[in-house]
Amino acid sequence: MKQHKINGINVIEHGDSENQTVIFIHAFPLCSRMWDSQVEALKNNYHLITYDNRSFGYSEDDSGSLTIDTHVDDLFSIIDELKIIKPVICGLSMGGYISLRALERNSSLFKAVVLCDTRSLADDNAGKIKRFEQIKQIKAGGRNEYVEELLKNLISPKTLNGDADKQKIVDFIKEIASWQKDSAIAGALLTMAARTDTTDSLVNVNMPALIIVGADDKFTPESPSRLMNEKLKGSELKIIPEAGHFANMENSDAFNSEIIKFLKRL
Repeated sequence: MKQHKINGINVIEHGDSENQTVIFIHAFPLCSRMWDSQVEALKNNYHLITYDNRSFGYSEDDSGSLTIDTHVDDLFSIIDELKIIKPVICGLSMGGYISLRALERNSSLFKAVVLCDTRSLADDNAGKIKRFEQIKQIKAGGRNEYVEELLKNLISPKTLNGDADKQKIVDFIKEIASWQKDSAIAGALLTMAARTDTTDSLVNVNMPALIIVGADDKFTPESPSRLMNEKLKGSELKIIPEAGHFANMENSDAFNSEIIKFLKRL
């Protein structure tokens, strides 16, 4: 394992750099540790990059005025600094928004893409207003209540009410969320509210694509995943059972199996 700081971004390399590179882009409101299970499953056969999005985890910037394009710039900087040729990108939720915009800006950089529990559609007005209210709640000191309610809605009831192993997953998700700064969470809500719609650009993407969604994901359900599947030529859509928005953590065995099968076909 190697650790780098690239333009203030905390970047971790795993595995042999001679192997195919896979770059994982994490979800809101977590950090790169959400990919621990994928790192363990893939590091012996692939070169893996995980990193903390700007202002999350150990990455810098508390300005609260970041855009999705700021995050895409960071992704491109990592690729450039580490001299990575044709990586596969895998983004979940907000990580998916970053991946989609990166494809829109320069899809030629990438060999393939995995889009997990995300959507190409921008927020509608009601969605934007809801995020603005959540920002006010956090700034008024209600961050803990906001995150608790958010995770109840994002995590599958089968995970929340599951056995001891499932409870460990819930506890780990909550722990990762607890590490993040109020400014990062509020800033990311604004970033996501301001993101553009990338749906129409998907017809111009010509590469292998895997779309994954948790069967119980209420926030990004099957319908936006099916829309991306229709727009992306030759893409595959896989539904992960007994998983909500954090499919990679809630049912890591099924998630990893789909990722590994996809990568082997490249």
